[in-house]
Amino acid sequence: MDIEVGAVTPDPLPGDTRVCAGVLPAGPYATLTYRDHARRANGALIDWVRANGVVFDRSDDPKGDRFACRYEAYVTDPRSEPRRTKWKVELNIRVVR
Repeated sequence: MDIEVGAVTPDPLPGDTRVCAGVLPAGPYATLTYRDHARRANGALIDWVRANGVVFDRSDDPKGDRFACRYEAYVTDPRSEPRRTKWKVELNIRVVR
């Protein structure tokens, strides 16, 4: 699994030898907001996409699906709500029109 960690910034930042600046690719995304049950939420979004004839922007990889962009945005600030089961999380997977 290839994982990147990011943070939203008001302006682009320069990278260095350890950190690479990047952007999320523009385009349509299938989105689901959930609390707790991340695995169940991922399954529900994948099932909805397939049931509605939407196509993921993805390619085959020997290790599994390689999505063009799949990310979670943490809507709840963990400093104000320490219980992870109460966090509101937005799941986004890029799709093809």
